[in-house]
Amino acid sequence: MINKTTQYTVNKMPFYSSYTTYGRLVNRLRDLLDHRGVSSFKLSKISALSPTTTRKIYTDEKYIPSPDVIERICLSLDIQPGDILQIAPKLETSVAVCSGVLASGL
Repeated sequence: MINKTTQYTVNKMPFYSSYTTYGRLVNRLRDLLDHRGVSSFKLSKISALSPTTTRKIYTDEKYIPSPDVIERICLSLDIQPGDILQIAPKLETSVAVCSGVLASGL
């Protein structure tokens, strides 16, 4: 007799951190859309995403969308993920200059 057990998996929302080893990920969707003259609402229509999702990505550069959302945006705008996401250094250059870190040769 075979004992059949059903396994249930809980779908957890994955967490995507904007912090990497070398800096932090920054989404540049706003710059890209502004350059193309596309609103976040228009993006929601052409990529079949909710307006709330596209507005969140557009307004918050620290928000890192899921891979599925990035894929939809890339396919609808004919771009690559690297066009949206960039790595910002851990220490902003302007902060380093103003604090004297770069001036001291460190």
